[in-house]
Amino acid sequence: MTTSTSTYSARINPNALLPRLLQACLQQWKAWQQARRLARADELTWKLALQDARMMADLSRAMDARAAKQ
Repeated sequence: MTTSTSTYSARINPNALLPRLLQACLQQWKAWQQARRLARADELTWKLALQDARMMADLSRAMDARAAKQ
């Protein structure tokens, strides 16, 4: 029979768990909002580009340059 020599961390105080959970939720909410904001900006740019050939050409060149770098 062997005995374990690993140490276990102290239990988390349940009262300290709620603020950590709320902080994690808030961070996720902010990240989601930022992602939605960027997606909306991309959609607006794309809609404008569909109506303006010069803007579409600029987007095409930018995407080609980015693809060439990868």
